[in-house]
Amino acid sequence: MMARCLAGTLLGFPLAAALLALLLHWLPDHGRAVLIPALILFFPLWIAFMAGAYMFRSGSRAWLVLGLANAAAFLALWAGRLMGH
Repeated sequence: MMARCLAGTLLGFPLAAALLALLLHWLPDHGRAVLIPALILFFPLWIAFMAGAYMFRSGSRAWLVLGLANAAAFLALWAGRLMGH
């Protein structure tokens, strides 16, 4: 139970940040018009990842899935910067 809690807390934070950064990066004008709503959306999204971590059967599965989701999100951010988008 504690492993799932830590996975959601520690991996949910950067995942929420990366997903919102992707959203802002791909919007026209880099999302300047929706910056404040995106910042407000960050905390509910992070809490959703924390709560969602309890849906996994084990803590190791939560760490694996959230870790892979983080890797994919940050890889997408990196690829977007390389493409100059």
